[in-house]
Amino acid sequence: MNNKKPTILEQYWKLRFDFQEMYKETMPAPVQLWYYQELLYRIEILEVFKQFKDAAPLSSEPNIFKTHYQVVDMYVENLKKDRNLPEAPDGEIKKQRETALACLNSVVNDYRKRYGSYGPKSPEQYQKDIGNTIGTFLPAWLQYRNTIKEIKLTEEKA
Repeated sequence: MNNKKPTILEQYWKLRFDFQEMYKETMPAPVQLWYYQELLYRIEILEVFKQFKDAAPLSSEPNIFKTHYQVVDMYVENLKKDRNLPEAPDGEIKKQRETALACLNSVVNDYRKRYGSYGPKSPEQYQKDIGNTIGTFLPAWLQYRNTIKEIKLTEEKA
């Protein structure tokens, strides 16, 4: 028996298929299309980070892992600045957004400090560390995105 809980990416894919099924014969309203484009956007981002994690080189040589790190970091920087966001409809949401962005920036600044003088002790270390870095960044990024357009996930049992 498999007790593995679905990943966020798997849950987003399920929401995508459910959405497509629901609107197979009718056109969704603009509000639903806004939700759908956000869902597709998140799937794309999570897929890219999955590839970054899988493509992390097994090496303790800075010349080998440095380029990979720089690409991941540039992508993160892009995500921090991406999309012109709609104004928050009220003060509470604006405050939540500012708090989530501060948290996201804190996560990014923290990992950048760690990688500033980074030297893995084994060829496997960078792969493990960049996976942990991605695993710390993504929840903060998703929390921030939820202040723009919330996508609720339910607790499912596998």
